[in-house]
Amino acid sequence: MADWNNTTILSGDLGEEVGELKERYAGDILVAGSGQLATSLLALGLVDELRLMVFPVILGIGKRLFTDGPEAIRLDLAETQKLGSVAVLTLRRKA
Repeated sequence: MADWNNTTILSGDLGEEVGELKERYAGDILVAGSGQLATSLLALGLVDELRLMVFPVILGIGKRLFTDGPEAIRLDLAETQKLGSVAVLTLRRKA
């Protein structure tokens, strides 16, 4: 059980669990801060939109957000927004 309000912990088959969430709740399902989960959802074709926050810092090393996958996922840049010095990119899966 999650300690946060409106939170569901996924523990079984990812595709089945997300399908159940979509049936149970109306509206968007948000994944915040889990690159591994986002990558898995992308691989299963369960992501319609990504919102990436780009901070103006070059680290030179670090963890990759998207790991190597079996195929490229084509996205359209739908919107850009500036929040202070941070760029928020809204990317949508190409139809």
